[in-house]
Amino acid sequence: MLRTATFTMATLALSTLVSAQVGEENHVSQAKVPADVTMWTPSLSPEGGIAGVAGIDRSPMRPADRAHILQAMSEYSRRHGPFSTPGTRGLYERFPIFPVGGLEWDDLIMFDYVDLDSADGTREDWNCGGRYTFDGSYLNSAWIKSFDHQLIGVPVIAVLDGTVTQVRDSEPDMNEVPSDALTNYIGIHHGGDRYCWYESLRQGSATVEVGDEVRAGQQIAQVASSGSTDWPGLRFSTWEPTGNVDEWIAVEPYAGACNPGQSGWKNQVAIPVGAKCRDFGITTSNLNTFFADEIYSWRPPLEGSITLDHDRLWMWTYATDIGILSTYRLQFYDPSGNLNFDTGTEWLNFSSTSYRQFITWFVWDIPGLHTIPGTWTVNVIVNDAPYINFELEVLEPGNILPNRPPENILTTISPQNATKDDVLTCKVNTVQVPDADWDIVRYRYTWKIGGEVVRDVVSAGRADHLPRLEACDGAVVECQVIPSDGILNGPTSISKIRISGESNLDINCDGIVGIADLLIILNEWGSCSICPGDVNQDDDVNITDLLIVIAAWGDES
Repeated sequence: MLRTATFTMATLALSTLVSAQVGEENHVSQAKVPADVTMWTPSLSPEGGIAGVAGIDRSPMRPADRAHILQAMSEYSRRHGPFSTPGTRGLYERFPIFPVGGLEWDDLIMFDYVDLDSADGTREDWNCGGRYTFDGSYLNSAWIKSFDHQLIGVPVIAVLDGTVTQVRDSEPDMNEVPSDALTNYIGIHHGGDRYCWYESLRQGSATVEVGDEVRAGQQIAQVASSGSTDWPGLRFSTWEPTGNVDEWIAVEPYAGACNPGQSGWKNQVAIPVGAKCRDFGITTSNLNTFFADEIYSWRPPLEGSITLDHDRLWMWTYATDIGILSTYRLQFYDPSGNLNFDTGTEWLNFSSTSYRQFITWFVWDIPGLHTIPGTWTVNVIVNDAPYINFELEVLEPGNILPNRPPENILTTISPQNATKDDVLTCKVNTVQVPDADWDIVRYRYTWKIGGEVVRDVVSAGRADHLPRLEACDGAVVECQVIPSDGILNGPTSISKIRISGESNLDINCDGIVGIADLLIILNEWGSCSICPGDVNQDDDVNITDLLIVIAAWGDES
């Protein structure tokens, strides 16, 4: 899966920096570099530069997994069918969400799409070019950023209503290298002989059993790295009948120039172009040592500050879309705002290979960072475009910077004009550096309907979903999100929407108009915008709302 290349040092000074003072050679010898990666000697100063890189390639599939899926669908269809078999994309219900608690191409890195070229040895993706698929792929794969995120938890969500047909939940789930290991999965029949398969799941995380009916937006498991993969995420596949008996084909829901027609998603997300920073951090730990085993799916130990007497400053970043002849530049501004050190433009990837995922680590020995305490600013530029800008705290020897809470967040619920048939998504918007200490931020999502908690979950993902709301016309839905670094909480953000339609007066959607609904009105008495107790939606909870609910007392929704 991994292509690893590291760079020889240009000068004896830098060789001394990384070898003698750090205590070892560059991360990987040139003998380990694949033949299609061109090595080069970058123009580096004694102050430091790149210490190592890793271009991340594709994770293989087990052919047996595909065979098992086809067999399982055939057995279920024979046992419970026959089902209708339109067999043409576009006749089925479109997917409202990608089935993970995260944001595509934000905290979810889309890694593979379906191979649309059936010939062996060639490949094509919906966006054309074949860059985002591999030969024979039947998957839409989404990765989370690291195993550290997996340990916090990221939900897997049912993409539509359906019936659970298959569950495997007992296999190891933190595989760091490709293998022939079995994967954890859930298979769901979503109607009309269309099936979706959710693979690479976390051991013991399945919340459903065979035969269960699920609703679109319902959590069914968590992402992980079970099976043949070596990075945590979800492997999702969609299967539709061909029209022949016992025959299904993996279809690509994404539409584009090489897969024309209507998208299978209600809101398809485009593939971003250009280098993007997906994660970053600083440390005084030796990253050559940390990555010596060539496992890149864990975040290194990161720190929120350095002291003047630090040995070396290391930086680490996870990027997407690093093309050939890519460059970088770092600018270090001291606490007075003066440019103290500028690397100039240097090679980041001077090879014949472009990388969809790219890990880079740097080592620095900049004199100013040993003499000038205070808040520095570092500006990172890739391919002449802003990559990341962050503050670097430099302390006097012996000083310790207390842990800082996560930055402010802003939440939104979509779709804005939601109906009772919509899956609701609570999205977290934050700054590029969500935690000044480079801690992973986890989010506690608390969903309420009519003031009553209906879902409460902690996730490392920047989105959460709520199943469609049956019999909840006019209900007020609230999403409260608390960011945390695991020790300190950041400020809470709350979003509310009202489901379209006239209220059926079952304010908390518990199936009956009763005392709980009456208490909601009394607790919210007075002027109130988007409040559950405002059943007539006039921005005021008053005697009118009370009388309306009393008149409907005992009604079942």
